[in-house]
Amino acid sequence: MRRRSANALLLALVTATLVSACGFNLRGSGRQSGSQFVGQIFVEGEGSVLRSLRNALTAQEVQFAAFRKDADTLVIINGEVLSRRVASISASGRVSEYELLHSIDLLTLRSSDGVKAGEMTPEDSDKQPQTVSVIRDYTYDQTDVLAKDDEERILRAEMSDELVRHLVLRIFAGSM
Repeated sequence: MRRRSANALLLALVTATLVSACGFNLRGSGRQSGSQFVGQIFVEGEGSVLRSLRNALTAQEVQFAAFRKDADTLVIINGEVLSRRVASISASGRVSEYELLHSIDLLTLRSSDGVKAGEMTPEDSDKQPQTVSVIRDYTYDQTDVLAKDDEERILRAEMSDELVRHLVLRIFAGSM
């Protein structure tokens, strides 16, 4: 019995060593600096997620360029859409479910051929903005309006956080 547990422990130790030696990380884990992937970054644009995006990039240890012209990676955020539409109605013709949408357009320009990304304009690049979206549904009950308004507010906050996570992943994805 002791020998089996010793063998199991040895096997687990060898497996853990091999997995960590190959550089395997769960996505979002580890403390790698984002600057090694994107260099100095400059974020411009408009939208409610801009501050959260900057905070998320700071948490990834990304270095921000003080001026647009100095940036190795230029991130342009615009075209934010927040909407709510009726997803279904009951037999009596009343709303029973809503769909929430939060989307934003992202354009990422990177330095190439000796030209800094900050010196480029979207017209200089053949890249098109990517639309990043998050959609959620929730049931609606007219007898419980205050609770459903709170639920919508909470869902919108969660959607905003998820949208920022998607934006950070997209910014890093093109640079690896």
